[in-house]
Amino acid sequence: MTEAKNAPGQHAPTPRPYRLGILGGTFDPPHRGHVALAQLCIDHLDLDELVWIPTGHSWQKGDNVTPAADRLAMTELAAATLATRRTKVRVSRMEVDRDGPSYTIDTVRQLRAEYGPQASMSWLMGADQLLRLHTWHGWEALFEYVHLCTATRPGFHLDALDGPVLAALHERLADTHLIQCSPSGHMWIDQTLAVDLSSTGLRERLADGPMSDQADDDQLPAGVAHYIARQGLYRHP
Repeated sequence: MTEAKNAPGQHAPTPRPYRLGILGGTFDPPHRGHVALAQLCIDHLDLDELVWIPTGHSWQKGDNVTPAADRLAMTELAAATLATRRTKVRVSRMEVDRDGPSYTIDTVRQLRAEYGPQASMSWLMGADQLLRLHTWHGWEALFEYVHLCTATRPGFHLDALDGPVLAALHERLADTHLIQCSPSGHMWIDQTLAVDLSSTGLRERLADGPMSDQADDDQLPAGVAHYIARQGLYRHP
């Protein structure tokens, strides 16, 4: 049997790149907004793998952060609630185990070395992180390693952006197909995610004692509320 050849003028189809989504954050605590963002990106970006990466030492938040062991445990509980068969979901200790401040640029460099130059790698974030992107250490170099994919929240408008981040958005905005098929360098914005939660707001509510079961169901992934209550996290001293 002879080997099939491409017709003159035709090119061999480009292999489908491996698609990795990276959900980083302090996760103090992880909430249903994080889970919804993860599921949205799994679906829209057709991810092969999603890795949650809790921050080790948050250089922007100082020492006012729940111990990494607790945040890692809660992140594992949150990640376990994602219902997907086609996407591998895992939690990484890479920032927790790394000495010194947790810089996203160091994390994406390490992941690029592990996954190779052809993989499509997307850093997933909420609108609040996008607004602070210009404060991240080495943020402009992130595009060499990953795409930046953002889901907005109710009440957020893109005109809230300004300066170099807005300029980057105008230059790099792309659709999901380009994100899926290229290694890095683009931005994607989803404005359909109708979830308005923040870890700061949850900590303030939890400081006054456990929330009602209904509030737990609405805001915290299964298992996370129980872990918080069992460990006595976020209570006023």
